[in-house]
Amino acid sequence: MPKTAGWGQQYEVLVDTGLTQDAFILDSSTLDTGPDVLDGRTDFADVTEYVLSVSIRRGRSTQLDTMGVGQCTIVLDDRASQRAFDPANTASPYVQSGYGIAPRRFVEVYAGTASQEPLFVGRVNDLNIDYQQPNNSVAVVTAVDDLSALGRTNLLAFTPSSQLTSARVSAILDRPEVSFSTAARSIATGVATCGTVAYDDNDNAKAAIDAVVYAEDGRFFISRGGTATFQSRIDFTFGTAIMSFSDAAGTAYPYQEISIGYGAETLYNRVQVGVQGFSVSTAVDSTSTSEFGVNTLALGDLPLEDQAAGDTLASNLLDKYKNPVFRFDELSVLLNAMGSAAGEDVCQLDIGDLVSVTKTYTTGSPATVSETMYVENISHEITPSFHRVRLGLGQAALVTPFILDTSALDDVTVALS
Repeated sequence: MPKTAGWGQQYEVLVDTGLTQDAFILDSSTLDTGPDVLDGRTDFADVTEYVLSVSIRRGRSTQLDTMGVGQCTIVLDDRASQRAFDPANTASPYVQSGYGIAPRRFVEVYAGTASQEPLFVGRVNDLNIDYQQPNNSVAVVTAVDDLSALGRTNLLAFTPSSQLTSARVSAILDRPEVSFSTAARSIATGVATCGTVAYDDNDNAKAAIDAVVYAEDGRFFISRGGTATFQSRIDFTFGTAIMSFSDAAGTAYPYQEISIGYGAETLYNRVQVGVQGFSVSTAVDSTSTSEFGVNTLALGDLPLEDQAAGDTLASNLLDKYKNPVFRFDELSVLLNAMGSAAGEDVCQLDIGDLVSVTKTYTTGSPATVSETMYVENISHEITPSFHRVRLGLGQAALVTPFILDTSALDDVTVALS
C-alpha cells in the first residue's frame, strides 16, 4: 500500500507481475454485471513497503541533444519480502510460468499527497539480486521508458509523402513494425515540413524520429506518465512560467542548489544544415565569428522538404546560439523543505515546462537575477529520509504581444501574436 513520508508526500511503486485478475470465465463469470473482462487485467504488485530507494532520470543535457532513454532504478529489500523478487525462488507469489517480474513488464512510480502523480512509467529492463551472506538479499530493478523500445525497433522500407514533422512522427509510430499505441501519444502540430523521404529496411525507429525532431528543432520524449510526446519548434514564445523558484523569502518555491552555465557548448556562430537531396544550408554571423572565432553547428541528412526549409532552420538556430548566453543550468529542490502541496506541484513538472528562477546576491550588481527557463531534464532521488528533485534547464526566448502606439518598433522582446 502507499507509504507516507515525513514531509507529507505519499509514494507508491507498482510492478507488473505477469499475473492477471478479473478474467472472464465461460459458464462462471456474470455477463454485464460482474467485474470480469476478456483477457483479464494486468495485476500490478504494490511493492512500496519493500522499497529502499528510487532514482529516476529523464530528458537531455542541452537543447541540441536528442532525448536519452528515461531510466528508473528501484532498490528493494528482498529479504524482508521473503525472496519474493528473486527469480530463482519458484515459491515467489509473483512467479507465473517461471517468469514473474520479467524484462519488459511495466513499472510505475507515483508520488503526491495521495500518490496520484506519476513520476515514471516504463518497463523492466533488468532485475539483479545481490546476495550478502549469510541470508541478506537486495533486489535492484532497472526500468526504462519506451524510448528504449523505439531504439530497439527497426523500420521496413517505406516512402511517406511530404507532411508536417508532427505527421511524420505519427507515421513512424503508426508503422506495423513499430505499432506504438495511439492512446499513449501527445503530438503537437509541427512548424516544419518533411519532404518525400525513402526510409530503408532496418532504419532505426528512434533515429528516424530524432532526425525529424532536429528538422523541427523541437522535442520528442516519453512523459512522466508514459505518453510519447512531440513538442514543436523551440522558438520565441508568449508563454509564462508555471512555477517560480527563488532563494529569497516569499511565495516562490525554495531551492537548495543552483548552477550557472556560460560556456561554448551553446555558442555557435556558423550553422550548416544538410537536407536530404539538397545542398547544405549555411547561416553565419560575421560579428560573432570575429569576436569569438568560428564555432560550427552541423546537422546532416535532415528530412526537410527543400532548401528553403533548411535555410530557415539554419537561420533560427543561428539566432539562438550566435552569442554566449548566461543561463541557470540546473537547480535542486528538496521536498523535505517545503509543504506537501508545494511538493506535489514540483512532482507535476515535466520536460518542456517553463519555470522562473531567481538568484539573489550579497555583492556585485545587479542584486537579483531572474530568468525564465525550459525544463530539459528531470531527476528524482527518493529514500526514506529525503526526496531531491533536480531540474536541468534550457534557454527560453520570451516575448510579449506588440501593442500599437505603446511598443517600440525595434524592440526584440515584443512580437505580433
